[in-house]
Parts: sequence; structure tokens; C-alpha cells
Amino acid sequence: MTQSLAFILMPGFSAIAFFAALEPLRIANRLAGQELYAWTIRAPDGDFAEASNGMQLRCDGPLSDVPHLLVICAGFDPLDHARPALLGQIRRLWRAGCQIGAIDTGAFVLAEAGILGRETITLHWEAAEEFRRRYPQIPVSTELYERHSRLMTCAGGTAAMDMMLDGIAASHGIALAQAVSDQLIHDRIRPPTEPQRTALGLPAQCAGRAVQRLVVAMEHGIGLGRSLATILKAEGIHRRQAERLFLASMGVTPGRFYRELRIRHAVELMRQTRMTVHEAALAVGFSSQPVFSRACRQHFGMSPRAILAGSSLPAAD
Repeated sequence: MTQSLAFILMPGFSAIAFFAALEPLRIANRLAGQELYAWTIRAPDGDFAEASNGMQLRCDGPLSDVPHLLVICAGFDPLDHARPALLGQIRRLWRAGCQIGAIDTGAFVLAEAGILGRETITLHWEAAEEFRRRYPQIPVSTELYERHSRLMTCAGGTAAMDMMLDGIAASHGIALAQAVSDQLIHDRIRPPTEPQRTALGLPAQCAGRAVQRLVVAMEHGIGLGRSLATILKAEGIHRRQAERLFLASMGVTPGRFYRELRIRHAVELMRQTRMTVHEAALAVGFSSQPVFSRACRQHFGMSPRAILAGSSLPAAD
């Protein structure tokens, strides 16, 4: 049985994320020698969809049937074109039993449509804090992708490829999924638990497994508001042991490393969202704006406002 998909490409959608989701389906059809998947592309307005890189794709006509899977692919400013007609269509398809997916920031559109809240979702790490702030009742993870019985979401970029490969494996077996992965020169199908972001700096990449595991836990912990003590306890590592490991491989204490991660994340939030300095400081676990400002000056010799004015942060060691 052919599985039908409809991709709705929001203006400014991520081209790489869309094609990373689409190409595994095309290759699966070719390798299987039959049409396992059929798809159409739609735009919320007009006959063309324009990606964030300026590329335009001609879209198919109005959606007349209920597809097996509807996927919202978005990028910057996902809600600018989330018209009532589109949100109503998503709700109708959801009530009709359609599976619904979101790529990159498409989860914002699903949230506005009112179909989220029961199951955990994920989205691009740059937009996660803004999403949590806008929709505090919806559980958000830091996974590459989340797959449930009728809902799937992913962080965008190449994570869309892994999500689709995982779906191919579930429907048609791991052998076909791995063959598709090989065609894409994708050395392995990443599990959803792999981090969206690589650890900062070469020392972290070259450190031992215990330090790398802690760095990943720290990156996850920022968005969840976890303290260093909470992270160390969850990982089963005593503070003194963590300090010895970090000083030996990173040259800094875990406390200093985690504080720098939080500062950099706060700066990214201010640059990528409409968060104020105060809001970004609280989002990454600083008790107040003055405490955050002092941390910025101690680490980088400049205030948060100077950074936002155009100065760039020094590269991590």
C-alpha cells in the first residue's frame, strides 16, 4: 500500500530540512521497485513556496483528500503565515485520523492549531526556548526527533533524514532503511537520543567518554533549567571527580564550563528570538540580569548589550 504525504512549506522554510525528509522517500521507492510513498507539496498562500535561501518551488493544488501524513516544514518566523484557514485545515485532518508531522519550527504551527499537548515534541534548538515560553503546557525534549503513534516532530536539518529513515525501517524493515542510508552516504541512522548540537571546542571533542557525557548532559540541562549539582547527581558523578576530569582534559572546572555554555546559549536566544536580556538570562538559569551581565563581563570582557550591538564572542577553547 502506498503511503501518501502532503508537505506544507511555510514561507522561509528550511530547504535542507525539506529535502532531507523527501529524498529518503524517493530512494526507498527506487530501491523497492514500487511506489511505497507518494507526496505533494503545498504552500499556505499562492502557487509557490519560497525557502529561506530564496529558492522557489512550484506547489500542487489544494489538498482534496486526507493524506496518511501531513508535514509542516518551517524555518524563520513560522507563525507569520499561520492563517486561520491553515490552522483549521490542520485541525480537520487531525480529527479525520491523519498523522501529523513538523520539521524544524513547524511545531509552532501545530501548537497554534491546538493539536499539541499530550505528547512530547521537539524542534530546532535555537527555537526551543521561545517555544517553551509561548506554550509552557506542551512538553519539549532536546531529541533529534520524536515519533508517536500519530505525531512526529524533528529538529530540522539532517535530523529530518534520520526521522524518515526511522519511519522507513518501522514500515518496511531495517534492511531497506539502511540501504537508503547508504545511498545518501549517511553512515548510520542516528537514534533520536543523539544531541542536536556538538560539544563546544576541540578539547570537549577529544575528552574521555565521561566528560563528553557530562557535556551533553549540560547542553540538555540548559533548556530544562537544571543546576550543575542536579546534572552531576543524575549522571552519578561526584563533584570532585568531575572537577578532576574536566581540569585534566578541558583545563577548566565543570562549573566554569557550564556557565560559559549558559552564557553562549543566552546570547543565541537574544540573537535568534525576541527575548530581552532579562528574559534570556532567566531562561538559561541565571537568577537575574545583573548576575548574567557580570558573568558576561568576567568571561568575555563585554556586556550583553555590547554583544548584541554586533560584537562576536571569542571562540571556545
